[in-house]
Amino acid sequence: MTEGTMALVLGPDVEVPTQLRWGLQLARARSLDLLILQHVKKKDGVTVEIMLDDDSGNGATPVAKQIRDFVVAHPDVQVAPREEENHEGPGEGGDKMISVRLKEIRCLGLPTIRQQLLAQIGKNKLKLITAVRHEFNTTDVEIIRERQLFLRYAPCEVILGFRFGAATDFSRVLVGVGSGPQAGAALRLARDLAKVSNGSFTAVRTNPAIGPDAESVGRRRMEAVFQKNLGAERGEAKRRIVIDDQVHRGLRQVWDEGGHDLIVLGASRHGVLGNQPSRGTAARLAKGDPGPAIAIVRSGAPIRNRFRSLLEGAIERLVPQIDREDRVSLVDRVQSSSNWNFDFFALMVLSTVIAAIGLVQSSAAVVIGAMLVAPLMTPLLGMGLALVQGNPILARISLRAILLGLVVSLLVGFLTGLLTPGFEEPTREMLGRGGPGLLDLFVAFASGLAAAYAMSRPGLLAALPGVAIAAALVPPIATSGLALSLGNLHLATGALLLFIINMVTIILATMVSLWVVGLRNIGKASRWSLNAAGIVLLSVFALGIYLSLKPDQQPTERRIPATLLASMQERLGDEYRVDSVAVAYDELGAQLNVRVLGENLAPELVADDLRRLARDHFNAPVRVRLITEVQAAIEETRPAGNEPPG
Repeated sequence: MTEGTMALVLGPDVEVPTQLRWGLQLARARSLDLLILQHVKKKDGVTVEIMLDDDSGNGATPVAKQIRDFVVAHPDVQVAPREEENHEGPGEGGDKMISVRLKEIRCLGLPTIRQQLLAQIGKNKLKLITAVRHEFNTTDVEIIRERQLFLRYAPCEVILGFRFGAATDFSRVLVGVGSGPQAGAALRLARDLAKVSNGSFTAVRTNPAIGPDAESVGRRRMEAVFQKNLGAERGEAKRRIVIDDQVHRGLRQVWDEGGHDLIVLGASRHGVLGNQPSRGTAARLAKGDPGPAIAIVRSGAPIRNRFRSLLEGAIERLVPQIDREDRVSLVDRVQSSSNWNFDFFALMVLSTVIAAIGLVQSSAAVVIGAMLVAPLMTPLLGMGLALVQGNPILARISLRAILLGLVVSLLVGFLTGLLTPGFEEPTREMLGRGGPGLLDLFVAFASGLAAAYAMSRPGLLAALPGVAIAAALVPPIATSGLALSLGNLHLATGALLLFIINMVTIILATMVSLWVVGLRNIGKASRWSLNAAGIVLLSVFALGIYLSLKPDQQPTERRIPATLLASMQERLGDEYRVDSVAVAYDELGAQLNVRVLGENLAPELVADDLRRLARDHFNAPVRVRLITEVQAAIEETRPAGNEPPG
């Protein structure tokens, strides 16, 4: 009896009989029934079973006929009974009988094929899935992406065969033995293929030339891999230790010696053959030989990958995924707009000048105009895209533009403040950007999500100006520069903190948004991208915690310290007397209304002294409004005879 089911995915570039022979050899080696899956380009988006015991109707397809002929030619293969007749499961025709079924996957697009294949693995409880293709090297990014995604999420063992000729009875197998997680899967496959064909397999380990003990070290490591994965059966294979610094050269050396039909490799080492052929391989290629037949094996994906697959599948059903053309257009658009060049520099200078003038004049309309001119949003999106895709080149380009843009904007804001006549104190627009709060973090996150999503959809690019207004980037930097020109370090620090909050939160939101629409790193994440993404995530969390726990530095009536009143009175001297200190609130927050009594209006210098005094007490920029109540000295005279009664 068979022990389960495996699937053979038919491909268009290899003859069907060759693929069937390979599938049968694997089914025999693993004692599995055979489910054949054929992709048919239709818009149905469904998988339909073709009845192989019916040569009319849907059983009359060319592939179904070839399968029926194949079954007739192999006595140990039978057509699987119809489901209503199959009460005891496939393979009930006797021991070692292999049942064959055929299903058509009717859909368009590689992502849909991947989703359908993963669904069939779960529905049929497949133990193994295999496919045969002519060549594994391809320049089609979409094929590479879908292949890697499938290998990442497939819960069963996956075996990909390449360069198979007409003969697929592989009895002399060469297997590369490494130390990676797929070494065991490669060894087991080589053992099973050799056993079912009464052949042999040779294990090759390439060890670097570390000294006179290099071969002994390599042999010990190989024996450890055998013991771990094959146990008592580890003595069946021939062992070869090759001393070389390049793994692919060691394998080629043994292969070029001849005597082998197939190379088996773990999926993590599928590139070990290198790009340039050795002399022996080059000679065969010159004679029309395509090169060695290769089988790449990967064991079932770990549990964490399966959960990730479920999550991504749910997101893909909910959110429309970006297609290939839009993805290429997005990367091109972001990368070209994130370069630090004269255009970027000019826009940064002009937008900062506009923002600084608007801030000095307290003109919200002018500040909004500066937001629309500023180019700083694009490199932030570029940094998020680079971290999602693991693109170090785009990351360097974007980071350079962000840092240089920050320096230029800060310097232009500082010079504008110095050169502006009559600019002596912060305006309302500046003060509004000097005390960031937790809500600013949420606004930046929502703006980043919207900006990245709009950038990924060509039809939504018109929404980007609105996003630029919501996520103000240049005005906080200009505020910081203006505050530095006034010597107001509190306001400068607060405004710069607002920019940092916007920057890191927008990058994080961009990563989330682009990941949701389908822009993901399909390869192994590099250390730099993981570290950078971790820094961004921790920064956002740290800022969120800081803004949540930050003490309220805005004055309230209950929090006005008595020492402040005493200090104010001391600063006013004998000329004026503090009558009351009240708190008023507007869109900028709290304002201290200080009412003093005196014979003359308090000069502006007194108001400046009180502002500095209040700022020192609250350790934050505080608006102070000084109201002087003038009390004139009037000599009291009364008419004679009008004395008050005694």
